[in-house]
Amino acid sequence: MNKPEVWIEKFFVGERFAPTYYSSGRYMLPARHLAWYESPLDAARSVLRDQLILSVPTRDIALLDVQSHVRGDVDSVEPPAHWDICFVYEVKVSSKVAQKIRTPSWFKELHFVPLSSISVGDFTRDHGDILQEAGLFPKS
Repeated sequence: MNKPEVWIEKFFVGERFAPTYYSSGRYMLPARHLAWYESPLDAARSVLRDQLILSVPTRDIALLDVQSHVRGDVDSVEPPAHWDICFVYEVKVSSKVAQKIRTPSWFKELHFVPLSSISVGDFTRDHGDILQEAGLFPKS
């Protein structure tokens, strides 16, 4: 992540959290919260278009997993626990398109990383846990 203020304004990241994600120096998957009345597929297309500046045909976007997680301490009022429902999509990007990817100003860097070279703990925003739950990392 780069420019936390852009993530707050454009991509629904809470103003309390964006600076923490930024300062962690960890990987963050392109993602955002689902807007009211928006389908998960529309949100996935929006992430591709608005965050990654990629045009990908809908046929190349596939639902990989749906997850349900409670985050935080359910007995705590401050901060309160919350429920996450994660729609995890897999997107096929041709090598020709991948070579054209440029890093938008709101990312410090944007590139593909082999899963074999990273682990669950390399991510912020619990994105490593989401990938593990989707079967992309071995269970601990």
